[in-house]
Amino acid sequence: MTRPTRNLLHNFIPGRVFKLAFPVMLGMMSQVLLNVVDAAMVGRLGAGALAAVGLGSMTFLVVALTFESLGTGTQIIVSRRWGEKKREAASRILLNSLVLTVPLGLLLTSLGVFEALPFIHFLVKDPEVRAMTSDYVRLRFLGLFFFLVFTSFRGYFDGVGKTRIRMEYMILVVSLNVLLNYLLIFGKWGFPRMEVSGAALATTLSVVVGSVYILICALRDEILRQYPFFRLDHIHTGILKKIVLFSLPKGARMFFIFTSFLLFLKIIGMIGVKELAASNILLAILSFSFMPGMGIGVAGATLIGQSLGGHKFQAARQYGWASVRFGMLFMGLSGICFIIFARPILTIFTPDLAVISVGFAPLIILGAVQIFDAIGIVLAQCLEGAGATPWVMRADFVIQWLFLLPLAYLLTIVLGWGLVGAWASIGFGMVLYALVMVWKFRGDSWMNITA
Repeated sequence: MTRPTRNLLHNFIPGRVFKLAFPVMLGMMSQVLLNVVDAAMVGRLGAGALAAVGLGSMTFLVVALTFESLGTGTQIIVSRRWGEKKREAASRILLNSLVLTVPLGLLLTSLGVFEALPFIHFLVKDPEVRAMTSDYVRLRFLGLFFFLVFTSFRGYFDGVGKTRIRMEYMILVVSLNVLLNYLLIFGKWGFPRMEVSGAALATTLSVVVGSVYILICALRDEILRQYPFFRLDHIHTGILKKIVLFSLPKGARMFFIFTSFLLFLKIIGMIGVKELAASNILLAILSFSFMPGMGIGVAGATLIGQSLGGHKFQAARQYGWASVRFGMLFMGLSGICFIIFARPILTIFTPDLAVISVGFAPLIILGAVQIFDAIGIVLAQCLEGAGATPWVMRADFVIQWLFLLPLAYLLTIVLGWGLVGAWASIGFGMVLYALVMVWKFRGDSWMNITA
């Protein structure tokens, strides 16, 4: 590659990353607003309600994000076909993805609504928090089917570079959720006061409406109209197997991450309810930084997949590093805000001084490691976009289960550091994860994966 060509590529790549990432970041920020508003509204009901919503949300996310990986498998294959200029082949992937998510969504929704109670009893010690958590989980799982169907469409639209659809979906869902939260949590405008259950029902109804919107977008999409995806002869066992093979490692990765977080919260629950409430707030605040990083990673993953499909290996690597720089910028600025404005930020979520007090030092710790978190999050997404999902899964398992959880128990319970020890273990894990992802991305093995 000549120097002028290399310079042109270097100048062009950051612009493409930002153009693709910006809608996803806005969509992710909308998701952040959903978490922030949920936590802030429920926080007015007391520490027990805040703890219940945190535990219930994490229980839902274990299942939802484990199987949301089918959207990632869809995105990987669609982006490759798109990079190869095979528009009709990209369209066919969508129906095959739906063949997987529709029946799976129906099954998991039924199991979550009727079979979640024994797990909640294992997870939660306090009887009052346990009852609120059970009600919350049942109502949230009613929306799981619609969420999984959305992931198939999301995988297609992200794969072809139409990330704006995701942004519009999230803005719609979050706006509706804020309104319904206000009506159902506190019983405004003649609606019943449902408190914690109202927060769950508001989210479920919002996801249902968002799923209808994403279906309308698919029916109006020019490529899907030119190459209709809903044709039975498009179902192919080879495509189904590919989606599953690329999705399984990502699903296992999400399972390891979020079950480890559930066990992490169980460790915190051994200290007390106010620590659980503070941790729910910390997770909501952390999502303010985490979600934009995920959005940047999605953009990088799409561009890397398209570049590898077109055999543009140098461009693929450049897209990855450009995505990391954007991630460090946005998440680094968030980290600075966490440190400088720690107490005012916590006050937004709860008036309880005891909860604010125990959450203050952990928030400072999280602020200090946000740059490392950015590196790990973005590069993990980029590697998955290249198809290296098994490797990323193994890295997550080792760091989450063999390092982070034992360290959290040691610092929190054995050494008696309390909530500071628990969240310090998260900070150590973020630094280690960043170093491991940099090491992998600097190599070449991820460029040779076929899809």
